[in-house]
Amino acid sequence: MTRLALVTGATRNLGHTIARQLASDGAAVIVHGIDEAVAAEAAARIAADVPGAEVHSVGFDLADPEAIEAGFAGLVARGLAPGILVNNAAHLGVGGDDVLLEQPRFLRDVFEVNFFATHLCSVLAAREMARAGCGVIVNISSLAGERAILGRTAYNASKAAVDGLTRSLAVDLAPRGIRVNAIAPGYIWSNRWHQISDEEAAGRRARIPAGEPTAQEEIAQLVSFLAAGRAPTLTGARIVIDGGLNALQVPP
Repeated sequence: MTRLALVTGATRNLGHTIARQLASDGAAVIVHGIDEAVAAEAAARIAADVPGAEVHSVGFDLADPEAIEAGFAGLVARGLAPGILVNNAAHLGVGGDDVLLEQPRFLRDVFEVNFFATHLCSVLAAREMARAGCGVIVNISSLAGERAILGRTAYNASKAAVDGLTRSLAVDLAPRGIRVNAIAPGYIWSNRWHQISDEEAAGRRARIPAGEPTAQEEIAQLVSFLAAGRAPTLTGARIVIDGGLNALQVPP
């Protein structure tokens, strides 16, 4: 793997783990964050962790379409047109607990980051990929796109939209040599688990047939597999990685 990968929301947690994995596997990496200084610091951490890695950074707000376009234009001007795009960043949609009280503005805010930014980043990256005749887009979706989380209407709907977008882009971009897939995790281990009670953590584990949340590294390795091109006809797929949670008809 020698191409250039842009990972959105890569300053921490899953996005950072994905970027580090891609760098470890030989890709040049662009670490994206909303703040350029924070993104640069995260890129420096990866460069320190992976000796010899080529790591760049970029900062722009995914809630601002003009900022996205300017960010991509800046990357192209720097000779950093990505051949791999990982749409990882997400608005968690926390705060709209009651669908009857949820404001339309909240729904739009969540969709702006989770759906419209994913679409725009994909289109802008695909323009450059098409010139090269190849490219890979991986969208980090969620089990919530198929199985709703209580009180997270905007998030659930946005991830379902990402799944539909993945299928559509896969079909439309295949003739240009671009593969598009989605990864749909269930519970992911992250520092957010430290913010919940022991009882809630135990309840989550009890619902997972495998007994544990999915490690970020496992998801990152799957991203790296998709990016490396070892499955050249794998496109338009929604790959679930959730410890068997989705396969269980009735949670315990």
